[in-house]
Amino acid sequence: MQEFTIQVKRTLRQMAALLVLLAVCAWLTGHAAAILGLFMGGAASAVYFLLMGYRVRQSAGLPPQQAVVYMRLGWLVRLSFVVLILILSLKIQQIDFAAAVVGLFSLQIVVIFNAVLIVARSFFSK
Repeated sequence: MQEFTIQVKRTLRQMAALLVLLAVCAWLTGHAAAILGLFMGGAASAVYFLLMGYRVRQSAGLPPQQAVVYMRLGWLVRLSFVVLILILSLKIQQIDFAAAVVGLFSLQIVVIFNAVLIVARSFFSK
């Protein structure tokens, strides 16, 4: 479980670094209005990731059938949370919807980037 916690913290740090980099780029290019949307989407992505990690940790001790049901219910909760954030970003005028969507995808960007690094390391270590 210690490795699980380390990986969760590492992923959250990488997401934060990506969001700060995107915010600085937005500010330097004159799109400062997008920064709030980036951070709102990024925060939602972090909460989504933490909810998913919590569900995985809790389901590890359950019998397989109960774990499947537990994870399916968790998926519905996480999806509802994402939809709520998207609706809020449409309703609140100060939040740029496109930036919120980019922030929501920060988790997926970090995960894909890490996967590419793992494949590249295994490819070049041969």
